[in-house]
Amino acid sequence: MAVEVTWFDIVLLSVVEGITEFLPVSSTGHMILTRSFLGLPESEALDAFLVIVQAGAILAVVSVFWKLFVKWILAWVQFFVRFATPQIAAAEGVALRAQSLAVAASVIPFAILGLLFKDVVKSLFSPQVVAYALITGGVFILVGERFLARKHDERPTSDFGFRDAAIVGIGQCLALWPGFSRSAATLLFGRFAGFSRSAAAEISFLVGLPTLLGTAGYEAIHEARYLDAGWMSYLAVGILIAWVVAYVCVRTFVAFLRRFPLSVFAYYRIAAGALILWYFGTHP
Repeated sequence: MAVEVTWFDIVLLSVVEGITEFLPVSSTGHMILTRSFLGLPESEALDAFLVIVQAGAILAVVSVFWKLFVKWILAWVQFFVRFATPQIAAAEGVALRAQSLAVAASVIPFAILGLLFKDVVKSLFSPQVVAYALITGGVFILVGERFLARKHDERPTSDFGFRDAAIVGIGQCLALWPGFSRSAATLLFGRFAGFSRSAAAEISFLVGLPTLLGTAGYEAIHEARYLDAGWMSYLAVGILIAWVVAYVCVRTFVAFLRRFPLSVFAYYRIAAGALILWYFGTHP
């Protein structure tokens, strides 16, 4: 299949992916909007690129949380290999294994609904649908900030367990509505479970890892046949750009939430949604 985009398109799409993947503004929604404003035609290759480029966000999470992932691995090594030299205390190993399983389990509701309603979700990929999701998600954030800003919400990330995985996992299903934002949904439901803003953000990054691995892996297996040599070059560069940009955003976002509320993102979402509806209403 002939390559239908330019390097400028690829760089811009990759930067947008890196910036928006972990912010509560919807990466999918912004990719749909960017694609629309660039005037890019519908194609299986571009659809595959837009999902597989999320591998850059996966690498960003691994880069930021690599010490925790190493601890998870060591805890499981000690569990299966009895003669392994202990690197962590037994009690800590139990907690680490439970945490890793909880993070993995959080993807189950999203995976089930995503597979059942895959075609329905794809049919919703339009700027207008994204606009309504942006506005709705913005209102949810404002309501959440108003009613969940309790002083005793100070649970650390290490407290994340199976009950929290069920709560956050169910919330993550809201991201099947293009434009709602997986990050916003997991952040809000993490706050509902009693975590502070920064801890909820870290949990959002962690539970996003199996979700992104699943969606990017599924797309790579089923849609990679549409990517010729030109698209493979685009994809390699796109993943690298998304990795670097997402890494910076993850680091910055957690620091931001330690000082400021999520409301700023809510106002942005509502304003952006209203602007999109106005634009497409006046430019049919």
